[in-house]
Amino acid sequence: MMGTNLAVIFIFSLLAGTLFLVLGGIIKHFNAGDMINFFNEKKHDKDKFSRIVGNNFLIIGFSIMLISIISIFVDKSYYIYILNMQATVILFGIIITIYQVFKYGNK
Repeated sequence: MMGTNLAVIFIFSLLAGTLFLVLGGIIKHFNAGDMINFFNEKKHDKDKFSRIVGNNFLIIGFSIMLISIISIFVDKSYYIYILNMQATVILFGIIITIYQVFKYGNK
């Protein structure tokens, strides 16, 4: 059974995953790539940009939520590794998103 601190970590992890899922869904569905700060209309194609960022944010969100759900069944001594794994998913996901945007999202 999870303790209070572990339950709070679990809830915040689910909230972070939900945030990425919602942002990814909004950006992809409503073609709202221009709400991202480094979008430049002169350099980037809005459709490609929105599709790339939306898909990657959805993948990041699903990954974080999956790791959070798996963490329920893991011993609490491994929770630091779970948190490091989630931070790594977010960091590499955002780096890959930026790389794909600048490589494939141009006009």
